[in-house]
Amino acid sequence: MFNFFRKDRKSLADENRPLKYFRYALGEIFLVVIGILIALSINNWNQNRIEEQVEKRLLKELYENLEYNERKLAVDIAEEYKSIHSVKEVLHILENQLEYNDTMDYHFGRAQFSPDIVLSSTAFRSIQSRGFDIISSDSLRKSIITLFDNEYGNLIAQTVRLEDQFWPSSLLPLYHKHFRIRSMEGTPQNDQLHSSPVDYDALLNDAQYHNMIKHRGGFRYKGATLKKRALEETIKLKNQISDYLD
Repeated sequence: MFNFFRKDRKSLADENRPLKYFRYALGEIFLVVIGILIALSINNWNQNRIEEQVEKRLLKELYENLEYNERKLAVDIAEEYKSIHSVKEVLHILENQLEYNDTMDYHFGRAQFSPDIVLSSTAFRSIQSRGFDIISSDSLRKSIITLFDNEYGNLIAQTVRLEDQFWPSSLLPLYHKHFRIRSMEGTPQNDQLHSSPVDYDALLNDAQYHNMIKHRGGFRYKGATLKKRALEETIKLKNQISDYLD
């Protein structure tokens, strides 16, 4: 078609017909512009299609991360309440000056335990590195950032504050003073974390240990509350992603 216009343009120019020549020139320019616009539209469509595929892949990966976090948080909350139960048992022993028996050892050991915070965020970091604009939905993008930066960030920061400061300065010295650990391989997951008192009478009368255990119980309640909130928000975002992908 462009060759056709070029031939007509040359013919009209040779015949010295400037008005018709000008019209044909405009027509050729128009066709060139239309061709450019079509090419740009195809390129934009293809680019948008690629970005949609990337967005979908990242959201699927994020959904898998959230499934892991949901399971992990549910397990951790259950572990928190096991520790709370043992703290209550230890306080009952101390306050009532009960006679020692070796079934107490589990609660003495369990009362000092707190689960670590291990959450998956690989997909979030991938989204962050590509730019959050890859998520086309404003509300979904906001929810993702809020969960990982705010909820998870606060959970980790509060856990560090509660555990990393209290554990080495208050708990460990008293724990090492009053208990011998039955096995270095014991884990709370298989209920083998037992600690036997070195001097049971001294333990009963140590007001500092008594106060420490009360603080320990308070921290476990706080930890459970933070994790329950994070779990709720994790499930909400999972459902939001599922609806968006559908």
